[in-house]
Amino acid sequence: MPQPGVHQVLDASIRETIQSLAHTIAQDAPPQNQLESPVVHEKRIQYELSQYTLYARKRCIDGFFSCFGVVKDLARADDQINFTDLEQNVKTAFASFDTVAAAEELSTRAQEGASWKDLLGITDTSLQLLYRGAKHLIDSKSYPEAEAAFYFLTTIDYKQSAFWLGLGHSAVQFGNHYQAINAYEMAQSCDPASCWPTIYIANCFERLNDYEEVLQALEKAYAIYQNSVNADPELGKSLQERIVNAKARC
Repeated sequence: MPQPGVHQVLDASIRETIQSLAHTIAQDAPPQNQLESPVVHEKRIQYELSQYTLYARKRCIDGFFSCFGVVKDLARADDQINFTDLEQNVKTAFASFDTVAAAEELSTRAQEGASWKDLLGITDTSLQLLYRGAKHLIDSKSYPEAEAAFYFLTTIDYKQSAFWLGLGHSAVQFGNHYQAINAYEMAQSCDPASCWPTIYIANCFERLNDYEEVLQALEKAYAIYQNSVNADPELGKSLQERIVNAKARC
């Protein structure tokens, strides 16, 4: 069990981050309502960020148990899955928060940009098993659970393009196209040599009937495609045709 004070340290770290971020946002985006004072404006931003933090925390918890539970079920039918190792790695990882000093250090390093995967010592094997669980949720069309699972995975390791793609694919199933676009943009930043995230962005804007954005995304995707090794000619032809069609609809 964590020492008394660990949760307070983590909550204090989150509050400090929210206050700093709210101050920065308030400075960059002054209130549009002239009757709203700068202090009230900043407090409102803090409140909105706090509400989102509560939502994010719940989504991470739900997402972890979703993909962890699926892996446990899959392991019953597949003896190649070492669920015992995964379970032990997860227990060891979350035991990292057992002391106040450890919680303070981890929180500080996370704010500096370190991934929670590295901070908690979650192995590549464990992460791939959790990803397998999340992907199984998409394949079985359990989209709410899949979205939460990929939300958890992108929080644990934000450098994995596949995790962001999974989050985007899940969001699309709800019609959350702007959320999906954000996820695909993150996937693109993780894997700039792949044109697929940008193609998925174009697909989202197509569903939103925003053909100027569709055209921009397709042209970017085609530029990436042209610089790729062993490019698929059929994909290049498809992109060219879609660009022509998008220009006609702009």
